[in-house]
Amino acid sequence: ADVMFALYKNKKLIGANRKLRNSAKGKRAFLLATGPSLKMEDLKALEHEDCFSVSNFFLHDDLQVINPAFHFFAPYHEPLVLQNYIDWLRQADCALPPDTKIVLGHKTEELVRTHRLFQNREVFYLFLEPMFSGRFDITRAMMEPQTGPIMVLPWLLYMGYSHVYLLGCDHTILRDYKKTTQNFYPATKDSRINATSGDNWPDILTTLKYVSRMFAHYGYYKRRADKTGANIINLSQDSWLDAFRKEHLDDVLSGRTG
Repeated sequence: ADVMFALYKNKKLIGANRKLRNSAKGKRAFLLATGPSLKMEDLKALEHEDCFSVSNFFLHDDLQVINPAFHFFAPYHEPLVLQNYIDWLRQADCALPPDTKIVLGHKTEELVRTHRLFQNREVFYLFLEPMFSGRFDITRAMMEPQTGPIMVLPWLLYMGYSHVYLLGCDHTILRDYKKTTQNFYPATKDSRINATSGDNWPDILTTLKYVSRMFAHYGYYKRRADKTGANIINLSQDSWLDAFRKEHLDDVLSGRTG
């Protein structure tokens, strides 16, 4: 793992993340994923909060009000179609508020440069590797995410947030097995070919291994947060992610809870 990063020619690209260290110490952040439980929340209430969004969250009706500080994209992977993925990034660039910064995997840098993507935005990169060494430093090699929100958690903890609230992190994918994967938006709104259709599911054992790794990654970040005194709280009302304590968005915003 360290060898891969040692051989990487553009370490300055990843080192740029250092300026974010503890830049939000003691503050709270809201991580916005794309699960269907988002339909149960009035997200306009997050207007003045520090918000971080992933993937197709840019399709949300209240995007401009929420005004995410950063938006994250997981790296290109099959069965997605590469040109379609590039077009999807362009679509997001048009939709996202002008001040939203972008975070991508390091292998996407070539696509961004070649296709002149995100020309008017600040773009950050994470060096993502499949074999995880246990390091927790966004200026070095990091764990390749099984799902978008896992890309965001180390970023927020590195920035020093004391409370990280998860919304739309439902991870009820097994409930959708062999069917269309459910999100807060209708499947017809997803411009990525093969992203959520029921035609590209692997066999059940492969799916179970994928889901198992995903929940294990969340468990790892729970342990890391506990060590640093940070709190990760799941506000997603219909979620299978049980690594974190559950609360309600209304209670958090009204000050009735931590």
